[in-house]
Amino acid sequence: MSKKFQLKNGLKVLFLESHKSPVVSVQMWVKTGSADEKKGEEGISHFIEHLVFKGTRKYKVGEIAATVEGSGGELNAYTSFDQTVFYVTISKQFSDVALDVISEMMGFPTFDSQEIDNEREVVIEEIKRGQDSPGRRASQLLFTNVFKKSPYGRPVIGYDKVVNKVSPKKIREYYQSRYVPSNMFLVVAGDFESKEMKKKVEQMFGEFAPYKLRKVSRGKEPAQKNIRIKVEHAKFEQTTGYLTWRIPSVKNKDIAALEVLSAILGQGDSSRLMQSLRIKEPLTNSVGSFSYSMQDDGLFAISFNLEKENLGKALQALIPEMTRIIETPPTAAEMQKAITNFASHEVYSMETVDNIARKAGSNEFYYGDHDYYKKYMKQIYALKPEDIQKVAKKYFKANSFGLSLLTNMEKKEAEKILKGFSKDLKKAIEKIKPSKAQQKFAAKKFNINLGVEKHTPKTEKIVLSSGATLLIREQKETPYVAMKAAFMGGVRVEGENQNGLTELFSRNWLSGSKKFSEDEINLKVDEMAAGIGAFGGRNSVGLSMDYLSPFEDRMLEIYADSLLAPQFPEAILEREKIVIKNQIKARNDNPAQICVLNFMKEIFKGHPYSRDVIGTEQSISAIGVKELKDYYGKIAHAKNLTICVVGDVNKDKWVKSMEALTKELPRGEKITNSFAVSDLKENKKLFHELKKEQSHIIVGYRGLTLKDPERFTLEIIQSILSGQGGRLFLELRDKNSLAYSVSPMHMEGIECGYFGGYIGCSPEKSEKAVQMLKAEFQKLAETKISAEELTRAQRYLIGRHDIELQRKSTVGNAILFDDIYGLNYRESLDVADKYFAVTPEEVQKLAQRIFAQPAVISLVGPSDVK
Repeated sequence: MSKKFQLKNGLKVLFLESHKSPVVSVQMWVKTGSADEKKGEEGISHFIEHLVFKGTRKYKVGEIAATVEGSGGELNAYTSFDQTVFYVTISKQFSDVALDVISEMMGFPTFDSQEIDNEREVVIEEIKRGQDSPGRRASQLLFTNVFKKSPYGRPVIGYDKVVNKVSPKKIREYYQSRYVPSNMFLVVAGDFESKEMKKKVEQMFGEFAPYKLRKVSRGKEPAQKNIRIKVEHAKFEQTTGYLTWRIPSVKNKDIAALEVLSAILGQGDSSRLMQSLRIKEPLTNSVGSFSYSMQDDGLFAISFNLEKENLGKALQALIPEMTRIIETPPTAAEMQKAITNFASHEVYSMETVDNIARKAGSNEFYYGDHDYYKKYMKQIYALKPEDIQKVAKKYFKANSFGLSLLTNMEKKEAEKILKGFSKDLKKAIEKIKPSKAQQKFAAKKFNINLGVEKHTPKTEKIVLSSGATLLIREQKETPYVAMKAAFMGGVRVEGENQNGLTELFSRNWLSGSKKFSEDEINLKVDEMAAGIGAFGGRNSVGLSMDYLSPFEDRMLEIYADSLLAPQFPEAILEREKIVIKNQIKARNDNPAQICVLNFMKEIFKGHPYSRDVIGTEQSISAIGVKELKDYYGKIAHAKNLTICVVGDVNKDKWVKSMEALTKELPRGEKITNSFAVSDLKENKKLFHELKKEQSHIIVGYRGLTLKDPERFTLEIIQSILSGQGGRLFLELRDKNSLAYSVSPMHMEGIECGYFGGYIGCSPEKSEKAVQMLKAEFQKLAETKISAEELTRAQRYLIGRHDIELQRKSTVGNAILFDDIYGLNYRESLDVADKYFAVTPEEVQKLAQRIFAQPAVISLVGPSDVK
């Protein structure tokens, strides 16, 4: 049920009642983004997004996050080109907290001069972090190449020179001219009664000052009349690029056809580009396409990530795909697959109240109609194959595309390859004589009952006659199912020199089965708008799938054959070995990952957990089909298998199906191998030199096991330190401006675990960061926490738990992994009593036990610390 109204001050309000979960999402959409900034204001929208968290007339620094998280909620915000969005998701019993916090941040921020100065450093750290990210750098290059006059060509985060100099006065002026009631709208979605909620909204948001809105005239991007090539040399291992064309704004009638075109070209494993450039031959590590529609003109892009030596060959392979879509309409099957995927979004988006609010907010922002999806789907259903061909011909012009490339190749060499490709593509497009043949096509409508079926979910554990375990939870509020099956094994069953075997096994598990080839699996799953995937970790390996319930029988057929009869074709194995080796070579592009790997090697020295999960180039080279089949034979026993299914299912049908499926497996035994853990006898400091803008640091200690009775106390410690209201954020970020990213981290394993903290900061701040992480840990050991802080931590954990359990896949994971590790499978679904039983004395005692141990410090960056 939806309700829309406007307050006297001009603020529009949208209510979306959904009673499937006791959760509420409150979102404020501000109709201002980086594209509304004038010269000298670049980044001010994003800066204000940070600053409204730093204090209001009612809340001091840190109190906003502490209040929300102390009520079990989560809060955040994001800035884009067109809008800035602030949101709180919280248990319905604390919805007043969400309303109060959002109203204070949006209506009454203080913009304290000292806090502005503190936050400048945090945003500068965020900018530096972006400079170390190949994805962010490549994306920025893309937009600067496409948009020369439009503000879309500027980075949303802005420039450090502006962030460093913008005055408090300028910030207030911008806020008062754009954060105006008539330029914002409030979305409330979830479990509430509209009549009561309206009174609260009027009371809390009605007193917003109706400042005068500053009208913005954005620079209009002139038509692109040439081919643009932009290459940036950067010291990243992998090359990332985009081929782009301009497209019109989000409201244009061609957008629906362009979205379908994008889906056919490069979305999903069965798409044209994935087949040509990744699956048939691994010319790229990843490839895809997207249609990016905005308030003003947008762009259509082909994205690719590859090894530089493959650049020329990959680009040449693009040409026939681009010409084919202009020359000949897509097939009826491709059309139906794309349309089914678009229609399925309606179901998937209903799983959480955040998604409900986000989708409605986006539609309201761009179209003035929160329910625009229905009109959009009418456009989608009306499309014919010729319409897709028509927009391809209209927008994929021979003389007005762009090429941007971030690479460690010599710039002149890269430009030469791009210029050669652009000539070839231009010539190929100019030669095309589009087919005028028409094919009969009428889209099959996707009719699924979205009504909520009221019932109380019940979880059951059934040991099948084969020895396998089935965990089943009928949860029918949406026609969606999440299923996962796991075998014990993982890295723990790899041989001494077989690092990466589990990872390579999981990447090849769906490369073909007895009944279905890899291409058939990819195509059939994409046609059903479903998902199927293999996973492999330190303790287990398995297959998961998610689908809409009308497709259950077809998905089960694919799943069963893949589980029971994987074939591991050699050609596909060799292809995946190339890709995984490329990933290993590109490790330096992810310094935080290197930091974690080095830490794990030391904290778990001599134990399988110390191994690099994806292996080394040498270990991957040595793995063949025989090793994959031997690995499967080692783990694939019925008694070693646990299956969990959550969603719109029928218990009797699933029991019958799983009885039949698991009887095909050898009965075997559950894998219960164990490994000794050597003591850590002294502090260790590891340094890995890497010339980056930021240093990445972990300070950690041995932690607990999965069955340790004190694991709930450790989660309380994690909660005290984490979140925007937690000690690490408050002390290291809010008060000392050391970093943009700082957080606690932990892992519980079968024989051992770890607990510690991570921070990414400028190199000159590294020494202070290490000292402060250690100091925060020691405070917990030396001083008993207050009852108030304990309550905040308990509520934060319980609230986050309830929010996360909106997702069926999260529910399934919790049940499954509790059971395979020998815990009560119901435990993770009902944790409130466990958290509320923890005392301040227990927190201090466990902190003393953990932080008295030797520490391992892992640092990756340009310089070491003392």
